[in-house]
Amino acid sequence: MRFRHILTVLILTCVVAATAFAQGVSPESAQKYTEGQELFKKRRFREALTAFEDAVKIDAKNAQAFRAQGKALEQLRNLDNAEEAYKMATSVKPDYVEAYFELGQLQLRRKEFQKAQASFKKVIEINPGFADGKPREYLENAYLKMGGVYFKQRNYPKAAAQYEAATQLNPANPTVFYNYGLAQQRARKYSAAREAFETAIDLDGNYGKAHRALGDLFKTTNKNSQAISAYLKAVKADAKDNRSRLNLAIIYQKINQNTKAISILKHGTEVDPKNGKMLVALGKAYSDAKKYKSAISSYKRASALKASPEANYRIAVAYFETKQYKSAIAACNKAVSSRDWAVRAHVILGDCYRELGQKEKAVVHYEKGILNRIYKKYCEDQIDRIKNPMGAEEEPEADG
Repeated sequence: MRFRHILTVLILTCVVAATAFAQGVSPESAQKYTEGQELFKKRRFREALTAFEDAVKIDAKNAQAFRAQGKALEQLRNLDNAEEAYKMATSVKPDYVEAYFELGQLQLRRKEFQKAQASFKKVIEINPGFADGKPREYLENAYLKMGGVYFKQRNYPKAAAQYEAATQLNPANPTVFYNYGLAQQRARKYSAAREAFETAIDLDGNYGKAHRALGDLFKTTNKNSQAISAYLKAVKADAKDNRSRLNLAIIYQKINQNTKAISILKHGTEVDPKNGKMLVALGKAYSDAKKYKSAISSYKRASALKASPEANYRIAVAYFETKQYKSAIAACNKAVSSRDWAVRAHVILGDCYRELGQKEKAVVHYEKGILNRIYKKYCEDQIDRIKNPMGAEEEPEADG
């Protein structure tokens, strides 16, 4: 047994030495590297790191030891030094594909996406078939991640460039084309955006988000019939897609197909009974159809879920139309604190007080409505009618 152990040690020493000489590394450095590897396998990472450090102190040309340092430092969560160790490995051995690959993975982990791109490109340049194509997958991911960073920064042209690079790496991935289309749409490159969304749909006919994005694009460019078709496909692909239903209803109302809008929105409230936006939109559709009782019911359901200035304003309009002026006033008073709905609420308050005969209060609210150019003429006319009623004007005397 002792002889067998001695023989094993001799064989291992010879293998290490042969490897070391093949790489131009001293046997002593190679031996330290081997000791570190054994410690690493036993998860004794600090001791392993010390052995790898000793290996490069003995011989600074030991690229394997630098790479091993990087792996040990990663385990010890010292990512800054791990990255430097991998870089040392590649500087000592410029074609060290494994080190470039691990460096790229670390850079991805650290959200250094452009650096990761450079590392994975180097892997592919050295060995296109390395790791069964994994570097291409990681490079694609790095492009997508960097595209996401630019997108959040609203730098849409740069985001589009990143996504386009990803499409070239993987032209069969519908998500990449979808992201590319979104960036082009935000950059107002509508033709390129449409082509990208359509490519995503060609790759995956049930890609609901791509159908919806195409619908949004058609809606923005006032292609109503095409937008309707895209939104219907989006809802078919994803029955829970109430964003598409909302936009679909807006278009139906725009082209005076209010019955269809109500049907779509009612279905949406069944899919998600707690969707306040859907309930408010349904209330508006009912109001547009002069079904004020149904509108009020829908607005009340929306308000019960969450306080909404828009719901308060719109229910006030419905109350006004049904001559429930006091209820309308109460609802408007809840909306006047909102920057978006305050002026409109003041106009309705003016109308309510006018109908109740409280002219001074009506004038106060109309004067606040004048501040908005949309309501300025209407409010000025109402104030003039209150202050200068036709019945108070002098009548000409009859001749003789």
